[in-house]
Amino acid sequence: VSNFAERLRQAMFDKRYKAIDVARATNITPSVISRYLSGTNQPSRDNLFAVANYLGVSSEWLLSSSEAPESSGSSKYISSDKDKIIAVQEELIKNLQKQVMAQSHYINALFKELGEAKAKSVTQKEKLKLI
Repeated sequence: VSNFAERLRQAMFDKRYKAIDVARATNITPSVISRYLSGTNQPSRDNLFAVANYLGVSSEWLLSSSEAPESSGSSKYISSDKDKIIAVQEELIKNLQKQVMAQSHYINALFKELGEAKAKSVTQKEKLKLI
């Protein structure tokens, strides 16, 4: 059994995750996770990073005999940046919603004026017919 398979099992056990949990969280099929656990397959670079990130361990630890399972600090920065980005996006969405509402009120007012103008036009045409 490969180092990766052993480490994957250990990290899953420590976190009390099942293979299906890892599969769902990483968008890796359950059969591929099963092959990783049996040592049949080794992960691609992208899958390795996805699994390591989900389990909160470093990709180096999953692949080697390194003793420190903790993920590198970069994931903490990524998480912090992600939170900032989400906050900015939420603020932008609120601002866009306000702009849409303002434009909606303006458009409704224009349609109301158009309707009134049409009504006046019809009554003026009727008056002309009577003359």
